[in-house]
Amino acid sequence: MDIKIVIGADEIILWLRKNRKAMKKPNDGTYGLGQLIHEMIVNQLNGKKIADNSPSYWAHLNNDLNIGEYNLPKTSAQYELSTEKLSILYEIITTW
Repeated sequence: MDIKIVIGADEIILWLRKNRKAMKKPNDGTYGLGQLIHEMIVNQLNGKKIADNSPSYWAHLNNDLNIGEYNLPKTSAQYELSTEKLSILYEIITTW
């Protein structure tokens, strides 16, 4: 059974930041995490981008202390992805 979920780039960036991965990569830009996440999900894992610039949950807390170029994003793209691909996604980002 192919079950699809929606996962945001913000969720992946949160995991990366919490696990001290990709600390020197900005969220945006040509070589930023947003672009890398898009390439991985759409081109490698056959996922589908379903939204741009969706507000991140923590952005509603009015606490910008952890929001920034090398912290958490204020908004992010959202993707639809098969749950069967989640382990591959995490295996890939573990190397970032």
